Order: sequence, then structure tokens, then C-alpha cells
Amino acid sequence: MEFERRRRRNGRIDIAPLVDIVFNLLLFFVITYNIAADSAIRVRLPESSTAESLADEPIVISVTREGDTFIGEQPIAIEDLPAAVQAASGVLPGIGVKIKADQEAAVGVLIKVVDGVRQSGCTTFSIVTQTP
Repeated sequence: MEFERRRRRNGRIDIAPLVDIVFNLLLFFVITYNIAADSAIRVRLPESSTAESLADEPIVISVTREGDTFIGEQPIAIEDLPAAVQAASGVLPGIGVKIKADQEAAVGVLIKVVDGVRQSGCTTFSIVTQTP
């Protein structure tokens, strides 16, 4: 009497499809990740044909269209602006200040921000624009 031998099933798991899926997910996240750290404050910059690229300046003041002012990501009152800029520039003397004002922000608020920067003793500042 002849018995049929049981065939052994392959005990290995093929992980090639799993590696493909993980690689595709990794590739997706690497491509969609925005490396440039954009500010969370939404400001539509005015356009200028002579606009320069925004260099990495330690002090960036943002003015929203509602008139709110921010240093970096932190809100600040316009009255407290000179002291805050002076404290920030005290760490690195001679640094420049970039002012990012929304194109629909009131000119009066922008002038108050410029006055606050000048009162802090900082003479090197610029207003950021974008190319059309």
C-alpha cells in the first residue's frame, strides 16, 4: 500500500509587496512634505518688480490684513514692538528686520510698525514683497 506524502507548505512569508508599499508611502510623504518652513500667519504680500528673495533673518515682523502684528509666530502689541525688537536684536547686534505686511493692511498700521522698529534702534529693515 502506497501512501501519499504530505507536501510541506512553504513556511516563509513573501515581504516584497510589503516593502513596495512602505517604499511608496515613504516616497509620497517625502515628496509632499514642504521643506521650507512657511509661517502659519497668512499674509498676501504686495507685488514688486524689484523684489528680492527673503533671506533667513532672525527677526520677521508680520502685519495681517486685520492689523494684527506678530514677531515670528507670536502676537505682539504695536506698543510693545520697540522693546521686543531691541531684545531680539540685542542677541545679534546689527541684524536686519524684515517686515511682511499684507497688501490689504492699513498703511497707518505699517507706519506704526516701521516707527516701532526705528524706536528700537534698528536702522536696517526692509519691507518684503513678491515678484508678480
